[in-house]
Amino acid sequence: MGLNLFDMEKSNNKITTAMDELNKIAPELSKIKKENPFRVPDNYFEDFSARLQERLEVEKVESTGGSKNQNRVIQFLKPAIGLAAGFALIFTLSYWPLRIFTPNEQAENTTVVYSESEMLYASWVEGIDENSFYAMLDNPNGSVDFTDDDLADFVNTNSSEYDIYSETGN
Repeated sequence: MGLNLFDMEKSNNKITTAMDELNKIAPELSKIKKENPFRVPDNYFEDFSARLQERLEVEKVESTGGSKNQNRVIQFLKPAIGLAAGFALIFTLSYWPLRIFTPNEQAENTTVVYSESEMLYASWVEGIDENSFYAMLDNPNGSVDFTDDDLADFVNTNSSEYDIYSETGN
């Protein structure tokens, strides 16, 4: 797709209009010469290959001067040492303030002791199937009276949160 002569004149008119607008808005800015201030140093590309070759030779001499095995070990250990230092820093920054602000507080080991009747009751509730449970609920004259806590324990041990949610009809 080439531009025809009419389109080129249109674009030139737009550029001219933009330049006129710039002259009106900022006359001092439009007086600045449009020159490229950046230049390549003289003989830069003629001397480039010689300078590159010289640098490569210097780097080659420097790399063969040291022990290669020692460099390999150091390069292998750098990430591991950095990682260990990072973990040590994080541990120090979290442990130190805790020791300052809570010097005499330690976690307490609490043990809950259940009676034999509570253990038997828990195993009985876990062992009952749904049909028997619903049959006991339907028979209000039965010999077993359930409290609200008993019913909550049964539902918590035998149903997931999804089951409870889906059964409530929401």
